[in-house]
Amino acid sequence: MKTMPPAARFLALVALLLAFALAGVAQAGSHGGGQPEMVKVTPSPLSFPDTLAAFEHEVSEAGWSILNRNNMAGTLSERGFTIDPVVILDVCSGRYSAQILENDAYRPVSAFMPCRVSIYQDAAGDVFIARMNVPDFLPMMPEGVAEVMEKSSEEIEAIIERTIAQ
Repeated sequence: MKTMPPAARFLALVALLLAFALAGVAQAGSHGGGQPEMVKVTPSPLSFPDTLAAFEHEVSEAGWSILNRNNMAGTLSERGFTIDPVVILDVCSGRYSAQILENDAYRPVSAFMPCRVSIYQDAAGDVFIARMNVPDFLPMMPEGVAEVMEKSSEEIEAIIERTIAQ
């Protein structure tokens, strides 16, 4: 039997952990009972449109790019569903992406790229910013990828802090 390459083992492990984390969140509410918390959520004191505009501005100011803007409420509305506002943004920093993608052994990690940030409003009208809780997953990543992801995550957190401070 052929041994899986390290990157494939890494992706299989992350997929398994994500499945367990999702099961834990479904059973335990906001935290999966000792398992990695896969999503980090920050409340915003701003309205939904103001949070979205402030985040997009801060992303640009930090030298990052928004590759895609997915208006899930709008898309689902076209299909007959009515939900509260949800916009998922694919944000990217070329300097971090290149560090991962230039290494063939790390390329399978591209399945987790670019960074995704969700800005949403709940039924009560409260606004939140959600993203992958990268620090909880760093121990599962190859060392070189973990270093890049940690730096990238720190910048995203700073962008979010500046967003909600407006």
